Amino acid sequence: MRRLLCAFLLLASANAQVYSPKVLAARQPDASNLTRLAHSIYNRADANTPREKAEAIWRFYLTDGRYVEPGFWYHIAGWAYEEPAGEVLDLVKLINSYGFGLCYHIAPLLAATWKAGGFRDARVWFLTGHTVAEVFYDGEYHYFDSDMMGYNKRPTGVVASVRDIEANGSLITAQGTSQSIPWYPADVRENAIDGLAELFTTTNDNWLYAYERAPQSHTMDFVLRPGERLVRFFEPERANLSYLPYKEANGTWAEFPQEIAQYAIRTQDGPHSQKDNRRWGTGRLEYRPAPSTTPVQIIDVTSPYVIIGGEFEFDAALTSAADSVTAETSTDNGRTWLPAGRLSGPHKGPWRTEPSVLTRSEHGRRTTLSGRYAYQLRLSKTTGASLGNLHISTVVQLNPRTLPALNPGHNELTYTASAPQVRNELVIDPADACKAAHTCANASFVSDGSQGYWLPTAAGPAEFIFHVNSSNGVEAGARILNLTAGLAPDKFTAEVRKVPVFPSTNAEASIAWSTSPLGPYKTVWQYDPTLHWLDGKPETRLLIWPEVDRDIPLKSATDVYLRYRVRGLAID
Repeated sequence: MRRLLCAFLLLASANAQVYSPKVLAARQPDASNLTRLAHSIYNRADANTPREKAEAIWRFYLTDGRYVEPGFWYHIAGWAYEEPAGEVLDLVKLINSYGFGLCYHIAPLLAATWKAGGFRDARVWFLTGHTVAEVFYDGEYHYFDSDMMGYNKRPTGVVASVRDIEANGSLITAQGTSQSIPWYPADVRENAIDGLAELFTTTNDNWLYAYERAPQSHTMDFVLRPGERLVRFFEPERANLSYLPYKEANGTWAEFPQEIAQYAIRTQDGPHSQKDNRRWGTGRLEYRPAPSTTPVQIIDVTSPYVIIGGEFEFDAALTSAADSVTAETSTDNGRTWLPAGRLSGPHKGPWRTEPSVLTRSEHGRRTTLSGRYAYQLRLSKTTGASLGNLHISTVVQLNPRTLPALNPGHNELTYTASAPQVRNELVIDPADACKAAHTCANASFVSDGSQGYWLPTAAGPAEFIFHVNSSNGVEAGARILNLTAGLAPDKFTAEVRKVPVFPSTNAEASIAWSTSPLGPYKTVWQYDPTLHWLDGKPETRLLIWPEVDRDIPLKSATDVYLRYRVRGLAID
């Protein structure tokens, strides 16, 4: 059906701030929140039983629009990646900024949506070559796969588990060769069903993520200040405009997406679907703050969507050659600043500049803002310089399937706004953790030149204390690693990599906070090595890498000190 709405505008009034404005079409899933998303999926599918609900969520995420309209998610490699963390696994980011990825993206997304929809548990398996999810209902786990295939039934008609298929690969091969739905067409066409079954039946390299697989700290909450607006487009505003991820290895930056001629994957085409005409979308946060009369003005920008880049425009008046205006950006709350332009006098008229370009490559460039969700712009001027008509434009990427498209005929739209609740995201490169910390003790960084983690240097815990100031609360998070199996996460593939074994004797880890670096500290998370098996079937093939996110609400602007401690474990 022809799409009538090509852009959507959210605008703050002249004298009031607007918190998390949202417009949805009738019966459109609300992707800003996993719980609301899950229940809207149930309502659309008229799902009532646990089996119906589990299948409804599986069907909603089927890649490349198979058997579901409008096709919320599509299968593509190499585009959902953000340094320094690597492959994007944060669920809200995946849904709202991307809407595409591979099995290791969608399996944790399935598991998290099931749990947000009320299921008691859901979990993720790594099969060395494929990542899959299971959901627990009716006293056992059931395997559904939105990326590669579908699901399989035992002879009784019950949806099989990973363990069922491990013990009997014919549950895949017999059903897979006799029907095409819901099998992923590429596997049937390539006669790959036997290989898919083998991923399960070669059991020694199957690993269960024993805790949360993905971080869940990102929020779509944001604020539109007076003079600020958000414009979102259903397609790229320009044909070559998209978030192009770069990877860093041994100090060298390179484009992350890989071109694959066999599947007609070309980086210059952007992250579009190879199955149909679906594309990504872009948007702009535009802010016109009042100019300051002070020598230095710092402007905060926070985006719910991943940032591609930006432009800064001003009217500048510089009286003499001794006068100047300097623009700089920071993505670490002002700890470091990078140049964004310098204007020397005499000058009178418009001035336009942009963030520094850090890397240029065949298909794009990486700027100081690329892949971030918040930054600060610092404007410094001499006594004889003045600025006016400030215009801060931030370009973002989004999943257009989350927008309220209009169809011919009657359309019903609902508008809501939330209570004030806005968080700035501060991502710390693991290698820089000690530099960014208020204090750092008994910690050493282990790296292969591209990725790494921190270990205790000697007996006792490694400790990091970070200082932040916030009036809206703090979300404290980390990934804790048990390395007794000699395996750690690989940020380039979201799979596993081999590392030196580190014994987990007397393992402990905690996250705590205080309003003073000396304490007392309140613990918000503590590592518990005890695992509970809902189906009564303990598993020993475990990846013990808890993804931890804990909310610390604050009633007013507060200096907060976050303390991380690990012993017998690693942290990244």
